[in-house]
Amino acid sequence: MLLVLLACLMPFYVLGGVIPISPSSGIGVKILKLGPSFIPYHNNLNSWLQVAVKPGIEELTLRRFSYLKIFGCWRLKLIESKAPNLSTLNFFGKAKLSLGEALQMKTLSMSHSDVVCYARTELPSIMPNLGALTLSSCDEVVNTPMLPTKFLCLKHLTICLGSRHSPYDYFSLVSFLEASPSLETLSLDVWKKPMNHETVFGHSPHLRQMTEDQHCYLKNVKIMGFSSAKGLVELTCYILKNAVSLECLTLDTNYGCTSRCSDSESGR
Repeated sequence: MLLVLLACLMPFYVLGGVIPISPSSGIGVKILKLGPSFIPYHNNLNSWLQVAVKPGIEELTLRRFSYLKIFGCWRLKLIESKAPNLSTLNFFGKAKLSLGEALQMKTLSMSHSDVVCYARTELPSIMPNLGALTLSSCDEVVNTPMLPTKFLCLKHLTICLGSRHSPYDYFSLVSFLEASPSLETLSLDVWKKPMNHETVFGHSPHLRQMTEDQHCYLKNVKIMGFSSAKGLVELTCYILKNAVSLECLTLDTNYGCTSRCSDSESGR
């Protein structure tokens, strides 16, 4: 199944207006185009689309939208967007993204395997103005590469990681820090306890170090699921050494567990 989401510069008009489409007549439609004059007549566009977009739709064209959320479309193969005003994208799936130069993209959330490596490799060149990035990978196998490209405007970075098949080198995340000179907050969530990782208590206590590169804006760092995994300790040491404006560092060893000690009488 190939579904392409297109956002074109030119609206779609018919005799100065838009063809009214009855939700019950959507079966068999392959191309659906909505212009800006359609919006005033349908205040809840999202609810309307859930009814109107039927199986068999191959192309969907919208005007001037700035927020797009895609989830549950596991058979989706390609997402192509030419939306000039698209600034927020939340995407959960394995479809290939074709966004061109998304110059207005400010906030991006993505979730799929090896998304961290993908983001570091592909996004700096196509989203140069990205300000907030959230990445979630239940199976990150490929370590994050060191590259010359930069996230010059990135201020907030959230990474949720799980690695089921092989140990992931958390120290490779330094690549994001090196690429983000404006970064202010970093949140790293390690979902599962890294059982197979080399620890700082093993036979190789020597900690790797990177060339000193001061981070003047990084103020808040939180690592959930922190452990003695060598890569995590090395990443933390790098942050402590180079984040000269650091105000708060939280190392939480509660691997996804919500039960905590409470000082209330009713709490446990």
